Amino acid sequence: VNTITKLIDFRSIFLLLSLCITACSNDQDVHTELSPTVILISLDGFRWDYQDRTDTPHLDYLSENGVRAESFIPVFPTKTFPNHLSVVTGCYPENHGIISNSMYDEEWDAEYYIGENSEPVTESRWYEAEPIWVTAENQGLVAGTYFWPGSEAEINGTRPTHYGEYDGDIPNEDRIQKILDWIDLPSSKRPVFMTLYFSDADTWGHQYGPDGTEMNSVIQELDGYIGMLTEGLDAREVLDDVNIIITSDHGMAGLSRDRVIFLDDYINVYSDSIRIIEWSPVGMVLPVESWVDSIYNSLIGVHPNMAVYRKEDIPERLHFNSHRRIPPIICLADEGWSITSHSYFDNHPDANTGGTHGYDPAYKSMHGSFIASGPALKEGLVINSFQNIHTYNVIADILGLSPAVNDGNLDSVAVMLKNYGNTH
Repeated sequence: VNTITKLIDFRSIFLLLSLCITACSNDQDVHTELSPTVILISLDGFRWDYQDRTDTPHLDYLSENGVRAESFIPVFPTKTFPNHLSVVTGCYPENHGIISNSMYDEEWDAEYYIGENSEPVTESRWYEAEPIWVTAENQGLVAGTYFWPGSEAEINGTRPTHYGEYDGDIPNEDRIQKILDWIDLPSSKRPVFMTLYFSDADTWGHQYGPDGTEMNSVIQELDGYIGMLTEGLDAREVLDDVNIIITSDHGMAGLSRDRVIFLDDYINVYSDSIRIIEWSPVGMVLPVESWVDSIYNSLIGVHPNMAVYRKEDIPERLHFNSHRRIPPIICLADEGWSITSHSYFDNHPDANTGGTHGYDPAYKSMHGSFIASGPALKEGLVINSFQNIHTYNVIADILGLSPAVNDGNLDSVAVMLKNYGNTH
């Protein structure tokens, strides 16, 4: 991490100089007041308590001059793609269609999987709710997405005016520069809604777990990136005109190879009649229809740290039983436990170590972070934990948009908005 930090320090100095030069020399008049503008940032895997673990002056500044939630409650399962889509659509996964990072649609006999160069990620048919960038574009505004799950697909016939296909090799400094380049555009082309995505906390959390000293360095580096963005905006004299909303899709829990549930102790996971769509910590089991009862009976109650549900019996609070892509049997591990097979466990000595997420959002370790600062938001306010599905309506209100149908409720979080009571 020390080598990474030194490299980032060098690049930071270079970037800040270039940002100032760009801002000062740009022909466009970027110093005029912007239209209501939102930059939505995802710090993937940035757990609710990370900010207070080490020095984070830039996150602290935004918190003190804006709104911070005690925690940001994810939807179930607490995985990356379902939660990113819930943030920007206001819908639970059973309503936006992205029920996990990996899915199988029986009607289409098609698989959905994430990763660079994933073709299904770009296919509009998987996405069943309207993201905020589509809402904005359809109501005459310009949107730009720089890496946000779902933004590579045309949804409801619309794409953001500006977007980029995900490339994890693009340095965070370059991602920040892209946002500032968009800010520098003439008003007719300038996005009023933008997204920015950083994966560092999630990557390191999976590898080392959430509690190692390595994570403190990553937290500080991410705080530095937020500082680069705010300093770039300040150099353009627009920092006070932009609403910055920082979110994270989920938290992280530590793992151990001593806390493992072997699914193949109870069912034949290699049978052609069973498809394991997801393994851990949410085991999604799709047997052929005639096997559902027997497989369920073989799994129910077999391990004290694994709950097993039929799809229709999944607790209502999880909002996870109405979509056709949800398989008929769900196995849910307790916090810190993994579901795997003997062969995978034996052939991957580093598996089931470090950290993971996906567990029941009732576990505080699964909660993310939320900070929002800008002209539309109150200052110095700490609010109670709230579900991430309400974020869509907050952004729509700031931008003056009529929201699409969604599961969120603006009234439940309107306390963060300065002028909500005056206009509603």
